[in-house]
Amino acid sequence: MTAPLDELINSRPPRRPARLGAAVLSRIIDNIVSGALQPDSTLPTERELCEAFGVSRSVIRESVKVLEEKGLVRVRQGQGTTVTTLEQWNLLDPLVLDASIRYDETLRTLDDLIDVRVGLESQMTRRAAQVMTDGQLRDLRAALMALEQLLGQYEAYELADTEYHDLILRGSGNQLGRSIIRSIHPHARASLRYTGRRTAEDHASSHRGHVTIYERLAERDADGAAAAMREHILGAWLARRARRPT
Repeated sequence: MTAPLDELINSRPPRRPARLGAAVLSRIIDNIVSGALQPDSTLPTERELCEAFGVSRSVIRESVKVLEEKGLVRVRQGQGTTVTTLEQWNLLDPLVLDASIRYDETLRTLDDLIDVRVGLESQMTRRAAQVMTDGQLRDLRAALMALEQLLGQYEAYELADTEYHDLILRGSGNQLGRSIIRSIHPHARASLRYTGRRTAEDHASSHRGHVTIYERLAERDADGAAAAMREHILGAWLARRARRPT
């Protein structure tokens, strides 16, 4: 089954002077992730794509190569370029993750992201309770006090919130886990599907969670710190999710 060309480009070529390769890539990714291009459908030919997007063969070839690297298509000699299933997509790729969040009406992608974050960050907080130095705990306390001063200042609080969590991640010593969280969480924060409409009570509740996490860490209570982080992350998400219109 060949994908309809008009669905692929929505009858609108990439605007100039945007980088044509990036524009073509973004358009095709959106169509695949949104479902406009169904799994197992075949992309139009290279010539058709060149004419539709008004770009050279080299731009199309490079775009298809990148799509294949992201797991979105499969290229087979003599069989064309076929759209793959969700299970084959690289959801850690920023473009794929952004599109998945934007087009996911069920919030499944965000639910999965939260599960990954809870699992990693809770375990890293457990480790941090065991290995953080006194100096790192002092820095965390200073960050907590700075957060308290920012209550009611939503944007500033969100930035300081991220830094507070990152201090704990650094304190755990798990650089791979920190890199994973730092690569996925900003894409959630950038989405209104994730943040919703924050209220003063949301921030007050978040701050209480930060306080509890710090107290458990300062007491070197590994199990308590892990549980506090889990409740902090998961509880906040479930509360926002419950307010989402059905």
